[in-house]
Amino acid sequence: MIFIASAIFIALLSYFIIPGLGGFQARSRWRRFRKRVRDSALLPEVCFDGGGFDSSLGPHRFKGRIEALQGNDSLWIRGEGVSIQALMSDSEIYILPPESVSPPDAQALEEERFPEETPGTLSWKQMTTLQEGYRVYLIGFLERRDGVLRMFGSREVPLLSILHDSEDVIPRAVWSGRQKNEYWNSLTPWALLAGSLALFVMASAVFRTYQASLSARLLLLLALFPVIPFFPPGVALFFVYLANWRRARFLRAERDLLGLAAFLRAGDATEDMAGWGDDLPRNTIPLIKSCRRRALISELVAALVFVLGFIMNSALTLFILYQVT
Repeated sequence: MIFIASAIFIALLSYFIIPGLGGFQARSRWRRFRKRVRDSALLPEVCFDGGGFDSSLGPHRFKGRIEALQGNDSLWIRGEGVSIQALMSDSEIYILPPESVSPPDAQALEEERFPEETPGTLSWKQMTTLQEGYRVYLIGFLERRDGVLRMFGSREVPLLSILHDSEDVIPRAVWSGRQKNEYWNSLTPWALLAGSLALFVMASAVFRTYQASLSARLLLLLALFPVIPFFPPGVALFFVYLANWRRARFLRAERDLLGLAAFLRAGDATEDMAGWGDDLPRNTIPLIKSCRRRALISELVAALVFVLGFIMNSALTLFILYQVT
């Protein structure tokens, strides 16, 4: 019994708790990303510098192209009529997936436009390999110092950099800024590998001591948990799960775009975003609620289908273990 209790603890920790904590962390991180990008639409944009005394100019947004690198942490970016120096050492750097079709907009919230890829992350060292002319969108704190406009990150306004290839960087970032599947995050592969190996070692020890007992078979079954969903016949339900989870992700993205349009209407939108979403119904609240409700239903269906396929394959695997051990 002590083996089974230990195995259950290892399985819960490796297969559920650690990936779950990583999932909450990933969802929270992308939620903050989308909020910062959405809120930036109401910030003043750096588009002209008339000169003046050294001063702190507050939070700003800036769109431009990479012009040159300077030193270990500086990037010169050229915008419309102005160049700024971005201090990148503490910046969060993201790169939007390439645009294969027209970006999602007010006229076309269609599932076929759904970006499969989540924005990638880059380190400053990786960014220094980018070619001149690459488009950059910055959110940060702006100051004029020694006749130069500098953008950097502060405690209140951390510097956020988004590399992109589109004019509609804000709606595209809000649309795609989410984890494909929160369960599969940076912690999941290591947790599954460690848990499965530990359980295989325990199962091997129990097989040597107690031969093919029920405990040994259950331990081996627990060790196989990470691959059980991919066995037939439950693998068919796994694909149903994927389709429903993808549908839920699409609906959450559509909800956020509708929320962006409502946010811009309620706030004092900057000039280049003021017309975005004008073709959507003026009252987007019912649509937002509908997207949220349908996303939740799709997630519940995905979870139920996954559990059903998992139970089916687990029972079949246990039956096969009885036949071969």
